[in-house]
Amino acid sequence: MAQTNHFDAIAEVFNRIWYFSDDYKDFVIYHIREDLSLTPEDILVDIGGGTGTFTSRLAHEAHLTHAYCVEPSSSMCSEAAKLKNITAVCCDANDFLASHTPFSKMLFKEVIHHIPNRAEFWKTLYASFQNGGKLLIITRPQEVEFPFFEAAKVEFARNQPPFTVVEAELKACGFEVKVIPRSHTFTLSKESWYEMLRHRFMSDLGVFSDQEIEKGIAEIEEKQKGNETIDIIDNLIFITATK
Repeated sequence: MAQTNHFDAIAEVFNRIWYFSDDYKDFVIYHIREDLSLTPEDILVDIGGGTGTFTSRLAHEAHLTHAYCVEPSSSMCSEAAKLKNITAVCCDANDFLASHTPFSKMLFKEVIHHIPNRAEFWKTLYASFQNGGKLLIITRPQEVEFPFFEAAKVEFARNQPPFTVVEAELKACGFEVKVIPRSHTFTLSKESWYEMLRHRFMSDLGVFSDQEIEKGIAEIEEKQKGNETIDIIDNLIFITATK
């Protein structure tokens, strides 16, 4: 997984800036639990789990004894290590598999574009699962409805692998695959959204300079004149793969 320097830089403010709404979090957490069929007997691995907030909540709500937040950014992982009901592991996905740590369920929430050599990775993951093991990938289509500036939309599309390609890769390894699109709409103040952009809350924004971010915000503001809030439509794709 790449972009560790980017996330190192925003680790301390990540939980504050990567904030959509409580309803949004509830929506995502509910579907993760349902799609992964989490039970107290499961061992969950959250790949690219960042500061561990989702990992910790999943562990709490599913009454998990073992849950790992696997995060290559040392600064992000340090934040996750403060949470007492999960284990923070500072490494990437390939290194975690190489450790042969037992697990039954695995989550990839908005990180699939950071996994190199995915086809080989899926083969290794398939071999690591017991029968009944399941992974969940949460990703987005290449064209997002976020109120990004145009250059950010182009950069996002460039980095985001088509979900159909990921689906085919998983099936080729022997996984049983299900793809479900889901959408959630929420409202933020414009200033909250602009702060998220300025802090480059997504790694795709890391390529833009401060000047380019401000120019992009001005582009968005031109479309949002007179509005104090901004509607955000998040179209997510949930891909479950079961061995």
